[in-house]
Amino acid sequence: MAAATMAGASLAQRSSARAGLVILIGSGMMLATCVVDLLPGAWHQTVDAGLSAWVPAITASTGYGAMALFTRHGCGCGGGQAVRAASAYMPDSGPGLKDTAGVFSVGMGAAAALATHRLVEGSALALAFSLPVLLTLAVGSASDGLALASMLRASRQRLLPWLMVACVSPAVGMFVTALRPLPDVVIPVVLALVAGVILRIAVVGVRLALAQRSQERLSHRHMAAAVLTALTMGALLLAAH
Repeated sequence: MAAATMAGASLAQRSSARAGLVILIGSGMMLATCVVDLLPGAWHQTVDAGLSAWVPAITASTGYGAMALFTRHGCGCGGGQAVRAASAYMPDSGPGLKDTAGVFSVGMGAAAALATHRLVEGSALALAFSLPVLLTLAVGSASDGLALASMLRASRQRLLPWLMVACVSPAVGMFVTALRPLPDVVIPVVLALVAGVILRIAVVGVRLALAQRSQERLSHRHMAAAVLTALTMGALLLAAH
């Protein structure tokens, strides 16, 4: 899982010339992770724990709304603000960074949410170790690494500390679960909350990439490649499940 994470991060770092494309691919992979992995996982865990079906929906909405408050200035919505926000996210943009709070929140939010997600993945691996589960987590790890590197690079934050956290967190989750498993009612809440945060960050990334397209930095071919990559990622996760 650590090797797959580092491979995904390395791919993002090597593609600095196409920062907008990398952000779009990373956002698409995060969307795929939410739709195929996190939200269904939260739903199944909710059923197993005997909780109300409203719990994951409300929790995910809360996570999405909370992250939306922090990223409302960096959402890339509307006209000139979209261009300014997108330019702020690109490594080759000039000085005068605008919407700093939104940009910073996206990078830190992505890092914290992915680290928490991988902590829960480690717990799942400790509770139900099997080859299909391991393959699922390995595929998702490459996506996590790419998304983490692209978002942190875009928000001009250091990658190495958060990459180390992302690589170590599954092992920490396994260790903690081996000592004392998390209560059944906690896991679906955490999964749903993380899903809401990651979903918001993915939406921000897609909007910023679309703003780049309006500046003719992304072609139709790039957009198609990003969509195909996200669909492939979703198919691989689904097959692994």
